[in-house]
Amino acid sequence: MKHTARQHGVRAKKHLGQHFLVDDEVARKTAALVPDELDLVIEVGPGTGVLTQFLYERFGSKLLCIELDTESVAYLKTANWAKGLEVWEADFLQLDVRPFKGKRIGIVGNYPYNISTQIAFKILEEDWNVVSFVGMFQKEVAERFCSDSGSKVYGVTSVLLQSYFQCTYGFTVGPEAFLPPPQVKSAVMHAWRLDTGERPDWKPLKSVVKMAFSQRRKTLSNALKPYLNMYPTFELPEAWKGLRAEALAVEDYHKLVKQYQSATS
Repeated sequence: MKHTARQHGVRAKKHLGQHFLVDDEVARKTAALVPDELDLVIEVGPGTGVLTQFLYERFGSKLLCIELDTESVAYLKTANWAKGLEVWEADFLQLDVRPFKGKRIGIVGNYPYNISTQIAFKILEEDWNVVSFVGMFQKEVAERFCSDSGSKVYGVTSVLLQSYFQCTYGFTVGPEAFLPPPQVKSAVMHAWRLDTGERPDWKPLKSVVKMAFSQRRKTLSNALKPYLNMYPTFELPEAWKGLRAEALAVEDYHKLVKQYQSATS
């Protein structure tokens, strides 16, 4: 089923970056990517609830919706199918995650494209156990999250997200699946927390990776020069000095961060 009329008196707001999902099949396929073994599922920006209905059927009281739009909150709290649904009127980016500590958490949503990268950083930076990250992004953003080294779209967010999650590009979604239709294609990505192997500390990883990609056209020797000059014992392997940032795999950056931490400790 595709919902084509204005949804339940809820108007899409440009300043919130809202493009409501109106295609049931896309919603069903997205919800199916969320794993079962979770203590809590948080949907970010449920809007008119097209995705929410499929999530609520599966997860019941384990589902929590975080919505900033007052009209959407009012609709979700009165819809017949949503009786008992927990909805918080809040900004996900400002959400206090301390009450969720100790739970295995899944994050899912049709994310506003203007803050989708910030949502990823919220998941990575906060001290909570997000084990599943699923949802709708602008196609280019989903490709960047999932890209391998050497790709022209491989960058800071690729390395940072893949350092902690196994990321998979799910499927492409056309503008007709939304109301109003966006000017770009969209895509669903799903990611699972990596449980094996040693993971780098977040702050030094973020610092080194952002510096390495700060001047993409330059070699790593030039891009990382501020750190190389500041910390004399921080050295690039000889084979990497003439490479650009996109040539290093995620695991290579982990090795580089270890060297950086050793030099700065």
